[in-house]
Amino acid sequence: MPELVSVSLDARLETSRVALRAPRAIDIAELRSVLGRNADHLRPWSPSPPPGTNPLGFTELGRSIARQRREWKAGTAYVFVALLRQLREPIIGRVALTSVLRGPWQSAQLGYWLDAANAGRGLMSEGVELALAFAFERLGLHRLQAAVMPHNQASRCILIKRGFREEGYVKRYLRIGGAWEDHVIYGLTAEEWRPASLRVARDALWHEATDVAQLRVGSVR
Repeated sequence: MPELVSVSLDARLETSRVALRAPRAIDIAELRSVLGRNADHLRPWSPSPPPGTNPLGFTELGRSIARQRREWKAGTAYVFVALLRQLREPIIGRVALTSVLRGPWQSAQLGYWLDAANAGRGLMSEGVELALAFAFERLGLHRLQAAVMPHNQASRCILIKRGFREEGYVKRYLRIGGAWEDHVIYGLTAEEWRPASLRVARDALWHEATDVAQLRVGSVR
C-alpha cells in the first residue's frame, strides 16, 4: 500500500474532448470569470464561503490555488481544472480528489462541477472517468467516495454511469446556503471499477508534461 506517490504538477489527463491539469496562478482571471457567470448555477450545491471572504476575489483565488498546489505536492489532495480541448482550451469546470488517506484506508473524496453552458454533453462524465483512472491506477487508491444532494440528479447519474454504488442516506451532512442538507453517499472500489467506457489503454490516460509533443501522444479517443 503506497504511502506517497509522486505526481508532477505538470501531469495532464485527457480524452479527445476534455483535459485535466493542476490549477496555476495564471488561471486566476479565467477562473474568476467562470465562477462568476456560474454563481447561480453552483450556489444550490456548494458550501457557503466563510464569513468575510470573497471566493471570487483575486487574492482569495490565488490563495486557493497555492493551497491546492501544496496539497498536490504533499499527496493529500489533487484538484484539477477541466479544459475543453479546442482553441485556447477554456476552463469549463473542476474535478477534485480530496481528503486522500493512506495507511489502511487508501481512499479519497470525489467532487466536481461543470460550467452550465457546457452541461448535457457528457463532458463531466469523461472528466470523472479520467480522475478515476488517475486515482486507481496512478495513485493506487482502493476506494473513492462521493456525497450528492438527493435532488442533484445530474451528478447522481454521472456517478451511477461510472459504476458507483449508492451506500446510504446521511441526514444534515453539509451546511449549504445556511441550511444543513441531506446527502446520498456513493462509493466505488478498485475491484469494481472498469475503465471500459473510454476504451483506452491505461498508459494513455495520463501524461507527465516533459514536453509539449508528449502531451498529444495517444490522445485520439
